[in-house]
Amino acid sequence: MEISQSKVRVEPYKNKQAADNSPNRVMTSRAAAPMKKAHASRQPSVRPVSDGSGDTGESTTSLIRIRKIAQQELNLIRKMRAEAVKYQQETAMKARSEAHRLVLHTRLATQKEIEDMIHEANEEIQKVLADIRVIRITAQEELAAQRKFTDAAKLNSMSASMKEIFQKSLTKNPKKKKLVTIKE
Repeated sequence: MEISQSKVRVEPYKNKQAADNSPNRVMTSRAAAPMKKAHASRQPSVRPVSDGSGDTGESTTSLIRIRKIAQQELNLIRKMRAEAVKYQQETAMKARSEAHRLVLHTRLATQKEIEDMIHEANEEIQKVLADIRVIRITAQEELAAQRKFTDAAKLNSMSASMKEIFQKSLTKNPKKKKLVTIKE
């Protein structure tokens, strides 16, 4: 971990006893400010480990301070990671929800289109059936007219043949009595 030199305050001490008995001893680390946001936190300043000319007690306290700062940063990183995981889960949940909504909307739209197509097909089928009924009725009327013409032709043919038969019978038997018609 690197500490910028601008935040480091170096105070030389000659020995451990002088440092402990000094009434004007200044604490080199500041108390950590409450964290409002992860990216806005401030790091406390730390005295660097001395280069061997100082006391080992001071270097130990500096190491302890560095360790505390590292633990604070680790906790901050863990919180940021937890927030990122939470955000990822929320985003995934929103995306799934939106996908389900789109699928449902698409299904409903497709179902409506299918119902409209079925309705239009039913209307067309009804029109075709009505046309077929009209054609069937027309064909039946035409067939009835043809039957009447056929019956009339048969009657005409029968009456013509009856006239012939009657004419032949009159010409062959002129001696026979004529039929008398009775009037009522």
